[in-house]
Amino acid sequence: MICLTIPIIKFSSGWVQMAIVFLTPKTTFWCTDFGDNSTRTGDNMTCYDECAKYSYDASPFNNTIISEWDLVCERSWLTSLTQMMLQLGILLGSILFGFFSDRYGRRKTLLLSVVGLIVFGFAVSFSPDYITFTTLRFLLGVATAGTMVVSFVLIMETIGPKYREVCGCLFQLPFIIGHATMPIFAFYNRSWDSYSLAMAVPPLIYLVFFFTAPESPRWLISMGKTDQASRVVTKVAEMNKLPTTKVEETIKSLSEEIRSKATTVKPHYGDLFRGSLMIKTISSCVIWMITGLTYYGFNQYVSQTSPNPFITVAAAGLIQIPSIFISIVLLKYFGRKTTIVTFFVLGGLFVLVLGLVSGSFWTNLTLACVGISCVSVVCTCVYIYTSELFPTVVRNMSMGACSTCMRIGSMIAPFISNLSETVPWMPTVIFGFAPLLGALICLMLPETKGTTLQDVIDSKEEQKT
Repeated sequence: MICLTIPIIKFSSGWVQMAIVFLTPKTTFWCTDFGDNSTRTGDNMTCYDECAKYSYDASPFNNTIISEWDLVCERSWLTSLTQMMLQLGILLGSILFGFFSDRYGRRKTLLLSVVGLIVFGFAVSFSPDYITFTTLRFLLGVATAGTMVVSFVLIMETIGPKYREVCGCLFQLPFIIGHATMPIFAFYNRSWDSYSLAMAVPPLIYLVFFFTAPESPRWLISMGKTDQASRVVTKVAEMNKLPTTKVEETIKSLSEEIRSKATTVKPHYGDLFRGSLMIKTISSCVIWMITGLTYYGFNQYVSQTSPNPFITVAAAGLIQIPSIFISIVLLKYFGRKTTIVTFFVLGGLFVLVLGLVSGSFWTNLTLACVGISCVSVVCTCVYIYTSELFPTVVRNMSMGACSTCMRIGSMIAPFISNLSETVPWMPTVIFGFAPLLGALICLMLPETKGTTLQDVIDSKEEQKT
């Protein structure tokens, strides 16, 4: 039941992060007022120092934030700032909610982020000016990060090893569907405010989590809250028609075992850089950064291949759906490490070929789509892999730290893509070799396929140098 309900929150992750495509599309503008009472009109896409007013082409969008607040010429950088602030919000939210979740519980933190997502989502559409709009987008990013990080960990800690691959992969599917369905919102809402409002309505369904979302039994046990853990496990067992006679006894035994291994000190981010966890943390953070860099970079390449943003964004999302189901099979039979390394290498090679081959539109589109599919497989697998590398007491912190690094990569990606205007060969070199580096780093980590999730930091491992 949890695997069917909690993942729907990822729809909003796709909508929020991809919304900028239709908020700031390529817009034709021209000067209509030079401040001298003349009737002359400036050339299209040309800036003039003496221009007092610019006009904008209303096709295919009636009103964007560019035309609403004149984000052209010397103000054009503000469009990039808006997206950067959103990503910064997601970056900070990953750290903040990761800490809250490990300290105060998965359920409370998830519900808090859901409320923030709904409130700020609606508020964005009523922004009276650019500063308010950008500030609300930042806060929306913070809330979105909470829903992404906490929901995934809640699922992974609730299900058993048998279904971990399937649920972990299918958890990413709503994000891709959200990405692919973005053009529907934009097609029927051609103004930035109605478009933003339309995207704020569906998340209202997440309020049902106040009545259905459980606390993670594994977190409750690790915190010594055996009574609450027993109630949650008993309820789940009854729903699945399983025996409940020894639930309380088993949970108390697990709790005592965990307490015998754990220290009385509350976990913090510094624990991620102690002993053997340090190598896992640094390696995982670099891998996630490379994943964010290449994923968003590939997607931007695809969006640049077509003048029609509706078709482009839909295609970029739809081509990733098969990768989800491919990931399930690969993780089950070949493991996490092998899959990530293989598709990092394949993705990097396809992008390098893209930079070397001056083919037709369809050739370039095919290479870019295959590259996106490869990195999409990595994106799906890396969530599961990372959640299995770290103990329960710091798992959400590790996921938050890694998500932060992915956000840094996604913030860098647009700047690298824009190098194509000045140094045409540079983007494909960077986007091609970065995944190859990620594959090498991944080789340093252990395989986790079929392993039992660790609950506490092993004192012996903590002492390793």
